[in-house]
Amino acid sequence: VTIGPSEEDVWFGVVNTESVRTAMFLAMLNGMKIFAADISSAYLMVDTKEMIYTRLGPEFRDWAGKLAIIRKVLYGLIGLCAQFHCHLCAELEKIGFKPSTANPDLWMRDDGDHYKYVA
Repeated sequence: VTIGPSEEDVWFGVVNTESVRTAMFLAMLNGMKIFAADISSAYLMVDTKEMIYTRLGPEFRDWAGKLAIIRKVLYGLIGLCAQFHCHLCAELEKIGFKPSTANPDLWMRDDGDHYKYVA
């Protein structure tokens, strides 16, 4: 019997719209600059937690039929989002950001005279 992954293994956080709107409103109200970016395909930088392997196909010519170990997460892999979420949280903590109490996917850092936010 194969048991699927738990909800915790596949869960990933997404900041809610209200938090983003509130942060943008406060920034505009205080005359602060707003920068926007998207992290697309960044999950390719995350190592897998489990051992995953595949048998190489004929497109690998001389290596066809050999086993290959997959070290980085792949799109569509169960738990991909959760693993990237953990990786991103660790990187944000390294540079001084802390999750908001109201929304753990809204990160903030005290820069002395102002706060910086990452949603």
